[in-house]
Amino acid sequence: MIPSFPMPTLCESNIIKLKKAWRIRFFSYLCKVVLKIEEMKSLYITIFIYLFSLTATLPSAAQKVTLGSCTTRDGGEYKGEMQAGKPQGKGKTVWKNGNVYEGSYEKGKRQGYGVYRFLDGEKYEGQWFQDQQHGKGTYYFSNNNRYEGLWYRDFQHGKGTMYYYNGDVYAGDWKQDKRSGRGRYTFKSGAYYDGEWEEDKKDGKGFYDWGDGSSYEGQWKANQRWGKGTFRYADGDMYIGQWANDVQHGKGIYKFQNGDVYEGDYVKGERTGQGVFRYANGDKYTGQFFKGDKQGHGMLVWKNGNVYNGEWSQDKPNGRGKLTMKNGDVFEGQFRNGQIHGEGIARYSDGSKFKGHFRNGKRHGPAIEEDKDGKRFEGSYTDDRRDGRFVEKDRNGNITAQGTYTRGRRQIE
Repeated sequence: MIPSFPMPTLCESNIIKLKKAWRIRFFSYLCKVVLKIEEMKSLYITIFIYLFSLTATLPSAAQKVTLGSCTTRDGGEYKGEMQAGKPQGKGKTVWKNGNVYEGSYEKGKRQGYGVYRFLDGEKYEGQWFQDQQHGKGTYYFSNNNRYEGLWYRDFQHGKGTMYYYNGDVYAGDWKQDKRSGRGRYTFKSGAYYDGEWEEDKKDGKGFYDWGDGSSYEGQWKANQRWGKGTFRYADGDMYIGQWANDVQHGKGIYKFQNGDVYEGDYVKGERTGQGVFRYANGDKYTGQFFKGDKQGHGMLVWKNGNVYNGEWSQDKPNGRGKLTMKNGDVFEGQFRNGQIHGEGIARYSDGSKFKGHFRNGKRHGPAIEEDKDGKRFEGSYTDDRRDGRFVEKDRNGNITAQGTYTRGRRQIE
């Protein structure tokens, strides 16, 4: 027999369902309450932190700004606004040496805008930072110079302009009280330098205009032209080349206003060494120079075709050389001050020859002459005329005549 169990009635079933639903809703509500409590805790913590920070920044009675006086760290007597026993805000300090500062303070130090007057008459007015001239300011020097510009830790540093007592003006970069970087220095006369600076001196690339028509553009070193540069002279001449110690030194090209051109070596401002000089008239010299003059070995080619190749001194042929004329005449021998002088040999285009002595370009002294046919004259010259005893020979050496010349007049014995 199958056992039977009592079945719940309809009323009991509803009660069970209601209990389950109530439990679920209660649990959900409880979770929400817990979450709300956590949120409130976080909010309370945030509010607490905020309030704490506010109270930390609020000044106490001792930190309020008041008027007062004190002795500064550097021995000055201060009067003005104070906070926590230190200068804070506007005030004035006077030192025993007579210097006076009037302006802003921050935590006991000069900071912000202020004016500092020195006993010797100098004055700074401008920005300060931690007791130092720092920022933009103007300094008045006792010699009547005036600087307007940027400062960094008590130094003129950055962009600034110096107005000098004599009327000169420099505007540009500064570094620790010295002109450094790029800037323009204008003289009262109108001359100016625009370029690079280092340690208060022209250094690097720059342009200098003297105001009289002359100018230089190129490299500088310690206030001197040094390196490659171009100088334009007031008279129209121009030099392009190397410089050292403020003068031409090294390779260079000098162009004269009249059209002459020199290209070659320079030493201490003078044409010295190897070079080429081209004249406007077409003549050309190639050779050695010394202190501007042709000196040493060189060759001069004239426009008309004549050529001298030999030794030079004091800008003229001096020493041994060879002069070749356009017509074919050739002279080899000694020169002095540009003229044939001393012993030499002349070979003429017609085939004749002369061997003897010269003086100041003229035949003078013992001589031997021979024409194209071999006929020979042995005698002497005075001032380019035959003078003294002579002998004439044919090509075989036989004497054909002899006698005496008197200033060019022939007498046969």
